[in-house]
Amino acid sequence: MELFARLENIEFHIKQLKSKCTILEDANEQLKIENKILNQELETKTQILLNTEETNKISKLAESAGSSTDSSEFKSQIDQIIKEIDQCLTLIKQ
Repeated sequence: MELFARLENIEFHIKQLKSKCTILEDANEQLKIENKILNQELETKTQILLNTEETNKISKLAESAGSSTDSSEFKSQIDQIIKEIDQCLTLIKQ
């Protein structure tokens, strides 16, 4: 009789552990989904930031080009910006 009671007690605890495991698995799945969403938002905002920085650089370059008479300096600045854009694209692809 005592053995039967112990087995019932073990069965009860196993059911409790299974229930807790299911709850934790569900919570883990929710966190994975949330993590994926946040990573997508981060990627989007990073791209927006890079685009804004490039737009700002181009605007500054255009302002300086208007006052600059040296076209070789202007071409050098454009080449530098193109290199920076290429580096950013390489980093994004990684």
